[in-house]
Amino acid sequence: MIYIFSWYKAMKKTFPHLVFACAVGILIGCYNPERDLSIDPYNTPLIHILEAAYDANAGVVVVQWEYLGQKRVENFVLQRRDNISGFRNIERSSGTDAQDRYATVGAFQDRELFAGERLQYRVVAEHSEGGLVSTSAVEIPIPGAGLREIRRNPIALDVQLVWKLEAGEVATYEVIRAPEGGDYETIFVTQDAQQTSFLDRSIPDNRPYIYAIRTHMSTGVKHTSRSIRMQFYREAGRYVVDPLIDANERIRLSIPDPYGEADMLALIVRPNQILFFYLQHTLSVDMPNTLSHRLVSSDAQNAGYFRPKSVDLVGPSSLEEEGAFSRAYISGLDSIGRVGIVPIEWSRNTKVQWAPSFLNWVSASSHVRLAQDSQRRFYIATGGQLRVYSSARFSGVGSPIGAFDLEYRDPVDIAVHKGVIWIAWANGIQRGVLFFSGEVLDNIAWESVLHTQIEPRALTLNAAGQVFVLDRTQVHVFRANGEEFFSWPLPSGTFSAGDLTFSRPSLNFLHLSDESGGVITYVP
Repeated sequence: MIYIFSWYKAMKKTFPHLVFACAVGILIGCYNPERDLSIDPYNTPLIHILEAAYDANAGVVVVQWEYLGQKRVENFVLQRRDNISGFRNIERSSGTDAQDRYATVGAFQDRELFAGERLQYRVVAEHSEGGLVSTSAVEIPIPGAGLREIRRNPIALDVQLVWKLEAGEVATYEVIRAPEGGDYETIFVTQDAQQTSFLDRSIPDNRPYIYAIRTHMSTGVKHTSRSIRMQFYREAGRYVVDPLIDANERIRLSIPDPYGEADMLALIVRPNQILFFYLQHTLSVDMPNTLSHRLVSSDAQNAGYFRPKSVDLVGPSSLEEEGAFSRAYISGLDSIGRVGIVPIEWSRNTKVQWAPSFLNWVSASSHVRLAQDSQRRFYIATGGQLRVYSSARFSGVGSPIGAFDLEYRDPVDIAVHKGVIWIAWANGIQRGVLFFSGEVLDNIAWESVLHTQIEPRALTLNAAGQVFVLDRTQVHVFRANGEEFFSWPLPSGTFSAGDLTFSRPSLNFLHLSDESGGVITYVP
């Protein structure tokens, strides 16, 4: 009994340790990867990221992963999500190596990085029989500058680029630009790591351009930001105001009532009728980047006293007092060549007055060209002469304050802005500086605007004093000093006649008319 009791006491002390040892032995001896965990009796395949990091010396992101499972894998895929889009596939490897093993380890490299962004990565295992498993996403900041914003200025025709440094030590910033579909060129370089913007004033035309920022890191690695597309004026809509069916018919465009609902006035002159169309343009919400238009109102008047092709139109001055009637003017020649002016007054797009008057002036020309400056003075060109008149509160045209012979007989179009008059001829442009003594125009200092190939059809000015010229095949833009710095081709065909105008400054839409009565609108 003593021996039995002693054995019992010894076993009582060592039994828990024996039980634990036996349990461990059983588990070790019976372990099988097909019974992964007691909580996962179906042995669901797993995939997870071992390490993901940016390699500063190589300039790449390295993602290491591990797959656990015995399902056949067709492909392992590296996916990336950036600031713009959701996850997309960027690298792929075959799953053949994973067929004969339970654990598979692999790595991906991403070399196509966007500078200055925080990129997210995950790895997906695509099973041969369908379905997939994926890792959780990890986020990695990419050194360098990300291009955050492009600020277009359709008045000054320049572009400001704004970027932001995400991480890393910068050696040089490089601004690169390419015409859409073309090669990049460097337009600016700085070693100032604190600089975050650049103003590009060197854009030569209206083609779409692609911008990006290339960052040269102190490690010798360089990364390029995501690119942004930019275009100053894009075509947003075409429509026909009213078909022109006769060679004597003509369409002219202008800005209408600045306080009314419309933003463009179209004037169509026929042998026995003058038609006004008040139009409103808006960017469509349902169809992005598409311009819609609607007819606000229309009006018709007898035009028997004007030759149809002689007529010109100028819109109301932007300096009209709010609440007063706005006034536009039509000028033309009657059957014997007398120069006449018709003031048209309206309120909220409703015409209220039609009062024609004729000047003491007979022209042998075929047409009249009319302009008005910010002081409401009138500039009338016809028959080889330019005459300037003051304004009158009620009758419109006041007394003559200047008369000058022109170099050629019939100008195509004229416009005035801040003491400078622009005249378009059949094959050239002239710019004249106006010199006043009080209210009298004493002199005009003329200079030709150099351009070897231009056939103007019309011209207009924007708020910055830049001159937009409608040519047979394209639109030219000149600075206020006469230097051409911008142009773009017309969408199709040639313009044997036409006009162009801007909507109110708050819109800045550019409208072009052609010889058929159609209007093409460009949106900045």
